Amino acid sequence: MREPRFIYNLKGIIRALIPRAITQNMLEYKLNHLLRKYEKKLDTIKQRVNYYNKLQSQFVMPTNQDDLPKDEPYTKNLPPYPSRICYLNLIKPDLDILKNNRYKSRGSVYYFDTYQWTRYFNDSLYWAFLFYDINQLISFPAICKSRPIIQDNNNSVILQLDKYRHFQFIKDSIKFEDKNDLLFFRGAVYQEHRTRFFEKYYNSALCDIGHVGNKDSNPQWLKEKVPIKAHLTYKFLLSLEGYDVASNLKWILSSNSLCIMPKPEIETWFMEGTLIPNIHYAELDINYSNLDSIIEYYKTHTREAKEIINNANIYCKQFYDKNFEGLLNMLVLRKYFYLSGQIDVTNIERELFSN
Repeated sequence: MREPRFIYNLKGIIRALIPRAITQNMLEYKLNHLLRKYEKKLDTIKQRVNYYNKLQSQFVMPTNQDDLPKDEPYTKNLPPYPSRICYLNLIKPDLDILKNNRYKSRGSVYYFDTYQWTRYFNDSLYWAFLFYDINQLISFPAICKSRPIIQDNNNSVILQLDKYRHFQFIKDSIKFEDKNDLLFFRGAVYQEHRTRFFEKYYNSALCDIGHVGNKDSNPQWLKEKVPIKAHLTYKFLLSLEGYDVASNLKWILSSNSLCIMPKPEIETWFMEGTLIPNIHYAELDINYSNLDSIIEYYKTHTREAKEIINNANIYCKQFYDKNFEGLLNMLVLRKYFYLSGQIDVTNIERELFSN
């Protein structure tokens, strides 16, 4: 389970109190130390850094917000409805120097999670960024938490943000075969794609699902919130994307329950786009029409369900080493500042950053 929120906040406050001159002088040592520590994982480092930061060409970083490309519709090669990304826009990011990455201007979560790594870089460096749930494309290379999974979406450079809410993994002591034979879900139902699911399955005998958001929104589906521990008594757990990704996905995939969900359309640092249907989760079709058959099948095919669960557990483990994840975050930023022409990097970094 994740650490208490006050511990997370306290760590962020302590980092903010350390003069940036100290951490900036530590950058070269810290990078060299971590690259030596993980020298046997250079192939993995390269693959993941280039997954998060897909940029390969140099670009010019403006110094004025007005010089960034404007918002405009995007229409190329988008999937048809009911895909939730059948309509997308190119949206303009924010622009500033790292010195101005402060608590008051960013909010606690995005400030703490970016400052953990930006404090190692020179205050005068410019960066573009968008700090909220991103389910659109970005008109200029920018740091963000989430991005639509479509071909050539290179401007959205992912950093591990909002990790207190999203990067929660658990230890589940209940065996799959000892759990209840129902699909369980508690979540806020505001989005069209979640509403469609509830309209279809709220009264199903195979489901125990409920809306736990605003009481004035969809009161017919309203149920009380329950702790994660109560979710774990069910064999089947539903993961439906929200405004961007599904915040319950990480802990479900680390549990002994079978995750049922449609193929992800938005991704974060968790690399949702690399999850394989029916290998890491049971795939629900985009119209939700095969839910009954999935549940009935895995009720009786316990071995196959447990194989998927085991694969999901293994997938989650790649994110458990905080030092390794920290190295990747720093290298994603290094590549961003390097390609924007603001810093130089070492030969080993150039090799890591190339495809």
